Amino acid sequence: MTTTDETVGIVMPMYNARATIARAVQSVLDQRWPHWHLYIVNDKSTDDSLSFVREKFKDARITVLENAQNMGAAETRNVGLRAASEPLIAFLDSDDEWQPEKLTEQVNAVRSGENFVISHYHYKTRSAEHDITWSAAQLTKESFVKKQFRVCFSSVLFRRPEQGILFQRKGHEDFLFLYELFTRYHHARVINKTLVNYYELSNSLSRNKNKAAKWHLDLLKIIYKNNPLKVYYYYGWYMFNGVLFSLKHR
Repeated sequence: MTTTDETVGIVMPMYNARATIARAVQSVLDQRWPHWHLYIVNDKSTDDSLSFVREKFKDARITVLENAQNMGAAETRNVGLRAASEPLIAFLDSDDEWQPEKLTEQVNAVRSGENFVISHYHYKTRSAEHDITWSAAQLTKESFVKKQFRVCFSSVLFRRPEQGILFQRKGHEDFLFLYELFTRYHHARVINKTLVNYYELSNSLSRNKNKAAKWHLDLLKIIYKNNPLKVYYYYGWYMFNGVLFSLKHR
């Protein structure tokens, strides 16, 4: 494959994902945009995910990497980011899936001058499912920090900044990574189409509401370390919009 300025490096961490990995990878293979390279990073799975992926998927655009030890999602994504050389980066969790036009829509947005692009998504739990949408064509940093729209990480595509961004190993590292992107690019373009199916697992760490709240407060203290008023202002918004989201999408 010839690398172009519009080639997308896709980072997919994998840990004991045998039940869902085929669906996720197939949704990449089904993309109408052909210029991509998928980096599957195995985080020392204890099931047969690794052997299954190697046997089933032979596409030259797929590279399978292995961690020598279990490192967690943040460092595993960093392995993929360091391996990828493509100018555009997208993330896809091993239990989510993309619609076939996902990359095409987002690359077209990049062609129009955008550097950071997200989309609407379909949110599914064991008990309910909803389309998560945003009414505007852009999501500002302010609205993001207030959690007025909950970004699906599998919907993210961005142009790599000159000074790269890596994940920090903290609770809610996704939020901190996105905050850095908003700091660099000021807003995200929102594709007003449902381009991702996001499946929330019942045993996900983020489902522990008390732990998640503490993680988020700790991150706000890092971001606004010299301004406790801002910390608790945005923490209040986080709690308020978290309750609204739970009531609306339970």
